[in-house]
Amino acid sequence: MSRMPTYLLVGLVNWNEGKANAVSEWIWAAIRWFHLVALSFWLGGQLFLVLVVRPVLSRTVPDRAQRTALTATLGRRYSPLAWVSLGIMIVTGLLLGTHRGVQWTALPSWHAGYGRTLAIKMLLVGVVLALTVLHGRLIGPRLATAARAPHNPHDRAYQKLARWSRIVSSLNLMLTLVIVLLAARLVP
Repeated sequence: MSRMPTYLLVGLVNWNEGKANAVSEWIWAAIRWFHLVALSFWLGGQLFLVLVVRPVLSRTVPDRAQRTALTATLGRRYSPLAWVSLGIMIVTGLLLGTHRGVQWTALPSWHAGYGRTLAIKMLLVGVVLALTVLHGRLIGPRLATAARAPHNPHDRAYQKLARWSRIVSSLNLMLTLVIVLLAARLVP
């Protein structure tokens, strides 16, 4: 009879640990969910602009100033939401890496497959951030200004900016897709 309270205590501790583990699993699932939803918003927005908006505007809006103005308006609406999604991805990514036991100071050594993959992914995230700032703060606004100038089909400044806009946007999208591939590689 004296062992009965001990068994009850051990059972209660095990039950509480199991309950705490279940709650912890749900918290980490929610963090992964936020990471994936933010990624979906970021990538989905890019795909929508490239695969839907650009082709539709090219076919239906002949005036380049109007096309560029519409694209700029969509970009200004999407941009703050995209930055929030990028912030969420960075914070949740760091949390998930820490939860997985990543030694952040050891990443530059590039030894293990997981660490190397994560380091490359993080480097590419940095490049995507830089490209996003470059396009959103420099190329995009200059392109919008050039598009409002009197139309000249041989306007080299506009053509050059439009080409750089396409290059930076396409590179940003491709790198984002590579980041998703690397993320898939990190999941056991």
